[in-house]
Amino acid sequence: MSGLKRKEEEIGLVELDADKEEESSQDSPAFQRAAEQKSKAVRMALAAMIAGGLLLILLGTLVFHIPLITAGFVVVIEAVIASALNNSPFWVHVVIMALQVVMGFFLEQILFLVLAAAYYFLLLLAVKLLEVDA
Repeated sequence: MSGLKRKEEEIGLVELDADKEEESSQDSPAFQRAAEQKSKAVRMALAAMIAGGLLLILLGTLVFHIPLITAGFVVVIEAVIASALNNSPFWVHVVIMALQVVMGFFLEQILFLVLAAAYYFLLLLAVKLLEVDA
């Protein structure tokens, strides 16, 4: 126990017994289940990010005949944009996904960039899930 806490308790600002009760509530089964669910949600979000990125790279390379470096670059750019604009309003994300579809139309790779927009949406969901658990 620090000297500052002891002084605050003597003055009556802080009750150290309340801190002890809070610590004991963290050992309860409900708290442990909540912690397990949070760790499962984090693992699920990270797995979705990785699996989605690998799937986009493989589909881009094998199905759409896009060079591996280009497909990987698209995945990295999607992740950077999703993390940079994490706290932006929803309409900004909708505009970004619409621009991706328009770019796909002009580059004659519309299906690939529609999948990239879906991966962007998956990244947004995963980042929000990680943000809530943090």
